[in-house]
Amino acid sequence: MQKGGRAEEAVVLMAKAPVPGRVKTRLCPPLAPAEAARLCACMLGDAAEEISSLGRIARYLFLDRPVAADAMRGAPFSSFERFPQRGKDLGEKMRDAAATAFRRGARRVVIVGADCPSLSAGTVRRAFLELSTGASVVFGPSADGGYYLVGLACPDERLFRKFTWSTPTVLLDTVARCRALSIPFSFLQPERDVDTGEDLHALGEWTRAHARPACPRTREWITGFLGQGGGGFRGSTERTPGPRRGSRSRLAG
Repeated sequence: MQKGGRAEEAVVLMAKAPVPGRVKTRLCPPLAPAEAARLCACMLGDAAEEISSLGRIARYLFLDRPVAADAMRGAPFSSFERFPQRGKDLGEKMRDAAATAFRRGARRVVIVGADCPSLSAGTVRRAFLELSTGASVVFGPSADGGYYLVGLACPDERLFRKFTWSTPTVLLDTVARCRALSIPFSFLQPERDVDTGEDLHALGEWTRAHARPACPRTREWITGFLGQGGGGFRGSTERTPGPRRGSRSRLAG
């Protein structure tokens, strides 16, 4: 699928330019701002590469402003059409991105972020399958109570309005909205975003336990940060579980 071409399925990658002090601030500490920005760049590159492996889809990169005109133009971003994020909060930005993809001909749209290294092309394909076999909305639950993926079979701004974002109840609140509106929805397997120091240690454990997805940049970064022995990050002896995996379940509103 060529950039900007017509396709029935589209993936929207929501991202920020990896600028120190503007990204992954909840990781500081234990990271310095420059380290957090480097990790962000690794996860973003890996997410773009994984999505680029999908055939017969449209790919859109929605970047939070400000972004340099020449930023993220080459591989692995060259197969994406770029747009600026528009909106006052995350909900408005996702609603605008989804509406853009639908206007450009998509019948099914999957929105993902760039901070879930365990997100695979296969998971995205499963989201499209759910949307083509009865679900109007599909969620990829994240360990923090939000979601790392949301897929839509049609534009519906009601799923993005009047929520308090970045809270532990985002997914529960959105599912309650689906039930109230009788919107059929389904779940993919749970995964884990990387937002906190505990998530860093969980990422290290996950990379040792799973060979796929490849996410080579992120694996190299976390290996270097934690050390080959994987004994933990600075100032912490905690051990937390990696991204959880579970079977897909279908719920109807």
